[in-house]
Amino acid sequence: METCRATPYGPAEFRGPEPIVTSAPEKTSQIISSLMSAQASTHSEILSTITIGDLLAALRNRAFGLSLILFGLPNLLPIPGLPIITGLVLVLLALQIVVGRDVPWLPDRIARTALPREKLTAVMNRTMPLLTKLETLTRPRLGLAAGPTARRAVGVAVLVLAVLLVLVPIPWIGSMPQGLALCVFGLGLTERDGVLVVCGFILAAIATAIGAGIGYTVFAGAQAIF
Repeated sequence: METCRATPYGPAEFRGPEPIVTSAPEKTSQIISSLMSAQASTHSEILSTITIGDLLAALRNRAFGLSLILFGLPNLLPIPGLPIITGLVLVLLALQIVVGRDVPWLPDRIARTALPREKLTAVMNRTMPLLTKLETLTRPRLGLAAGPTARRAVGVAVLVLAVLLVLVPIPWIGSMPQGLALCVFGLGLTERDGVLVVCGFILAAIATAIGAGIGYTVFAGAQAIF
């Protein structure tokens, strides 16, 4: 729209269109960092915990992509107990992805599950550099691999990874491959990057083979003992 400005030297002076200032969309790492900072000011700070429901509610319309990252990151570090908790949450999220839900939902009992703030913050601080590096490789591309059909296939892969987290809850060795695959899937969905989604399927296949191998070894060892 043309605008005019009066000058001290005579008639109004006409200028061209006003420049439109736009801000770049927030990166996934920025969103998660902001989420953790915001949660630090809630009542959970007093209790030194954060509930799973608090985290999902804060994601709002950012939906499943960020959820996969948020519950995949804790599996990149050797923290006993977290693989089972995150695995149960991811089973429910995966089923919802498969049926095509747009917004994540969890039962109250799971939503009220508390996560230790200190450990969760330590996980985010230590894994955020990896997420930031992955972000430098992302951009919207290969749309078919990030479309609705591919999303349902991602849901099936996430379901397999989540079941392995629950059945083979070995921190780091057993959960790190699944955690990495989940983060790549989540980043691919969030950034609409089909190449990352394809990479997620490759990592999921590797993680499934590793998890199944560890599970079989543990089961065979238990049979030999008893």
